Parts: sequence; structure tokens; C-alpha cells
Amino acid sequence: MDYSDVHMDPEFMAKIPPLTEAEFQQLEENIVDAGKILNPIIVWDGNGAIVDGNNRYKIFLKHPYVGIKFKYMKFADKWEAFDWMYKNQLGRRNLTDEQKTYILGKLYEARKHVEKFKGNQHTIKSGCAQSEPKQIGRISDQVAREQNVGKETVKRAGHYAKGIDEIREIDAELADEILSGQKDVPKAAIQYVAKTSDDHQKATIINAIRDGKPITGRKDTREAKAIVRELSDDTVMMEFTFKHLVEQIQCNANGFINSLSNLLMDHKEISNANRSELVTAIDDIITKRIDKIKERLSDGTQL
Repeated sequence: MDYSDVHMDPEFMAKIPPLTEAEFQQLEENIVDAGKILNPIIVWDGNGAIVDGNNRYKIFLKHPYVGIKFKYMKFADKWEAFDWMYKNQLGRRNLTDEQKTYILGKLYEARKHVEKFKGNQHTIKSGCAQSEPKQIGRISDQVAREQNVGKETVKRAGHYAKGIDEIREIDAELADEILSGQKDVPKAAIQYVAKTSDDHQKATIINAIRDGKPITGRKDTREAKAIVRELSDDTVMMEFTFKHLVEQIQCNANGFINSLSNLLMDHKEISNANRSELVTAIDDIITKRIDKIKERLSDGTQL
């Protein structure tokens, strides 16, 4: 197959939080040591844009002797490609909490465009259309079920993603610092950026976030109290409860299952040819690790 159409599209590259310099170097070392790129580069069939694997492709261009594979996938439009890309990222990458929230919000945004296109197609065929508020509510439910989170979490993530994107337009470095976890900023403050329509006020909020200063001028609501916190005060922490711990365990479990599913799909031929052996191996590996954790919890051994 001719791979001359493969290219890195700036629009796709800008949609995903970039790797840190250390993360990119580690990926490069792993690929060079292996002599090949293990996971195929996902390419939009008919367009040539890389949907997943831009960092790996960069490394290939730098070390063209390493082995590389491409997998072409069909998408109706760029929003369907974004939708797939965000779902894939949520299942495969080691993400900070901020990055997870951002990508969840971007998935919600992409899904609204995908469903809008489907709705338009349905309208053309049947002459009836769903009301937008009802459709948006259905989409948040849809994404929430897929990612095993609450629909309000999805909606808040949408505001968070929009806020990060607006911060990036003014200060890309600040946006990267927030998403990488280097700069601790309450999510409510980022959401506030998205909800503020006045450009001057928006710039004032972003400057306060950049300088680690409290944001004032809001009414005394729960959201405002979160925003007005002194952003530079590392001693202020939200209470982490048992419920939060269980939610984090659930998120980690979902991420692992998604990652495992993608790994098996990436190597579908081997997986299909060794189904029974894989079932045994997965059960043996996972069960032993989980049983060990449960045993330590039960007898009080240090984790």
C-alpha cells in the first residue's frame, strides 16, 4: 500500500494534550530500543491525516529505520474522527485528572457534532428533527454511559474543555501547565472562563490564574467559593472521601479495560487465533494481582 498520503494534521495534533519533553524522550527510547513501533499509526482513510500516533510518527521520521505499520480507518467527517480519537485517548494513555476531564469534554463536544450530522441526515429522510435541548441531554447521557461517569460530570467537562481552549488562545504555555498538573487550578475557575462572555473579564480571570491570585467579583455561591480560593496556597485541599476513592478505582478499572480491549484489537489476528489461551492468561494475571491486593486489605498488611 502507498503511504505517501500520510501526514500530521495540525488540527488533529492540537486536539490532544501534548506529551511532556520527558514523556516524549521516554517514548523515543522505548521505540529505538524495540527497533519498531508496536502499535499501528491510525490514519483517516481517504484523507491521510494521522488520527492517533503523531508522536510515534515524529519519532519514525527522526529514526526512519524503525519498523512502522499504518492502519486506515473510515470516518464520515473530522468530528467522527475526533470522537474516535478522544475515546481512544481516554482508554489508552496515562492521563492526569485534568487531561481526563479535558478529553472527556472534547469527546462531548465532538459527539454533539456527530449526532447533529446524524440528526440532519434523519431530517432529510423523514422530515422530522429532535429538539436541540432534548438531543443535547441525550448526548450527555450517551457519553456518560460510555465512560461510566455522571452526565453532569460530562457537562462540567465540556465547560472545562472550552475554558482550557480559551486559555490556550491567550497563553498556550499556561494551558499546558494546567493540563500536565504542574499548575494547580480549581476546575471551577477554568469553567468560569468558559462561562464568561465579557472579553475583558475573561482576560482578567486568565491573568489571575496565571499569576496565582484569587479571582474576585463573583456572587457568594458554592462555585464562587471554589474560584475565590487563593490559587497559590498549596495547603488548601479538598477532602478526599471513601466515595472519591471508590470512584477513582472505578475510573482506573475502566481505563484498564479500555486499554486491554484496544491492545487486543490492535493485535486482532493473534487474539483470534489464541482465544482460549488469552482467556486463561488474562484471568491468571489479573486474578493474582487483585487477590494479592484484597489479601493485604483484609489482613492489614501495608499496601
